[in-house]
Amino acid sequence: MGALTRRQREFLAAFLRLYRRWRKPLHYGVVARAMRIGQATAYEMLALLERVGLVERRYEGPSGPGRPRVVFRPTRQAQCVLRGVWDAEVWRNTRTRLLRELRGWSARLDSSLLLQWLISAPIEESVSEGMARMAAGVMLVLRMLERGGGESLLRLPGRRLDLGAMVGLSAALLAMSRPEPRQIQALMARIRWFQDQWNRLDPMDRRRLSQFAHQVLREIAV
Repeated sequence: MGALTRRQREFLAAFLRLYRRWRKPLHYGVVARAMRIGQATAYEMLALLERVGLVERRYEGPSGPGRPRVVFRPTRQAQCVLRGVWDAEVWRNTRTRLLRELRGWSARLDSSLLLQWLISAPIEESVSEGMARMAAGVMLVLRMLERGGGESLLRLPGRRLDLGAMVGLSAALLAMSRPEPRQIQALMARIRWFQDQWNRLDPMDRRRLSQFAHQVLREIAV
């Protein structure tokens, strides 16, 4: 079996999460809706994964007149090829590089620089890096708001941080930096992407990301 591309691996990871949630083989139309992609794209990706032994199809008989319905489920091999999406080494390298980058300009960090850093998150190339950059950005936005005299959401008793919800607070960065319309659009697109990806993450990956976000707070001064 040849190596999968990053896009194929990320699709497989998302498909596995859907399968665990539904606990039954899935029609490609269901997969397409959940992933917000076209049905033809979902079918083509599933067929490709089937050819390399990571997905298998079944046919379900119709409840009434009509043709059998094709559904897909992952094979036992599927889990073994996902280590490159949130692989420990890949994640460690990503985390180290982003922290080094943040430390490099933390002394001159302002809202405009942070905005540009966020909208350059490579959401089309790397899920782990894009998610890590957005999580770090959320924490730094909150730190800036706190520094400006706002309520510290990071110390409120009894409140647990939910990065999926808190990423919307990055919109506060818009008022702080007076961005151009194209920057607003780029940031909002990344916020929507982050929230969608967060909803797909396994609990372990959510913990990894949350731990990284808190590490940013501990180590990066703004």
